Amino acid sequence: MSISGNLRTLDFTELLQWLSQGGKTGTLVMVSGEIEKRVFFDSGVIISTASNNPKEYLGHFLLSHGLIDEVVLAKAIEMQEENRALLGKILVSIGAITEADLDHMLRLKAEESLYEVFTWTEGEFRFHDGELPRFTMIPLAVNVTHLVLEGTQRLDDWNRMRDRISSNLAVPVAVSDLQPESKEDRMAKRILELVDDDRSIEEIALHAHTSEYQVCRVLFYQLETGALKIVRPRALATAPTALATEGNGEVEVDTLLGSGEKLIADAAYEPGLRRLRAAISLDPDSKKAQEALEAAQLRIQKQLEADGVVMTAIPYLERSFDELAKLEITPREGFILTRVNEAYDIQTILKISPMPQLDALLTFWRLARAGHIRLKPK
Repeated sequence: MSISGNLRTLDFTELLQWLSQGGKTGTLVMVSGEIEKRVFFDSGVIISTASNNPKEYLGHFLLSHGLIDEVVLAKAIEMQEENRALLGKILVSIGAITEADLDHMLRLKAEESLYEVFTWTEGEFRFHDGELPRFTMIPLAVNVTHLVLEGTQRLDDWNRMRDRISSNLAVPVAVSDLQPESKEDRMAKRILELVDDDRSIEEIALHAHTSEYQVCRVLFYQLETGALKIVRPRALATAPTALATEGNGEVEVDTLLGSGEKLIADAAYEPGLRRLRAAISLDPDSKKAQEALEAAQLRIQKQLEADGVVMTAIPYLERSFDELAKLEITPREGFILTRVNEAYDIQTILKISPMPQLDALLTFWRLARAGHIRLKPK
């Protein structure tokens, strides 16, 4: 039996238990904002997961845990494009990780992807009974009972952390030496290295290729020990434009589509995309919304190419880092700017970016229009 609904009316814990205890086989699709996750069940057992969040791709997950660096990731992805092999197998073949590391990280990645859903305050779900992808999946056999117990604990921890770290725009400031709770926690070490009294939590998460939950987990321990303080969020010039609402206070799909398409036509691409993606979140089955988003993405890609934002272009900094430090730039812009080295082309930087491709290309476009970078054809 295929079902659909909202995670506000049937929470994730109940949904998992229903699928597990019912011995269901099929695909659970969950959508919140721009993020879509898929959970594959076989006779009530979770056998694999998938996500469109680049931070949850295997390469970025390994990078966030300190098993590889950005240079190795870019090389492995280039090899993958040439021979179409699985990224994990390529990393093992070049000696970057071991088979044991790969097996452990694949299971951990699947679990971490699902733990995040426990923290969602909004989301739609659909279960497609009996439907599984045709491609071969690496079987994981995730224990649902363990998942629910750990996920519930994560939610409690997240709420407790949010009492002291209320915004992802807040800036952590060290007041003494920062030491990870465990010396073996390579992710924590990487996160603490990124604390420079200027980066926001959102920026640290982006540079560490990990989730804001993981960043807050590490920082919360430092807060508890008195080694860190959190300063108030700083305002960003690129704050999202408020969405128009209907008379009943609820945003309608047609309203979002209309305003999104108008913004795209006016070259306000990022707020326009947010509106169109929000329309799909409200009605994931809307063919009209899907077609509108696809048309907008095609239009944007053509315009970016016309403006020189192509994969083979090499970005050059037009301002010094001292000048850039005085400007209000977004976390995404900061990530891109720190990867510009006059050798990497756009395609190479995209390989190591935890951002969706179109969002990253728009960041290049915005930086070029602002005069912060110059794009030179290879």
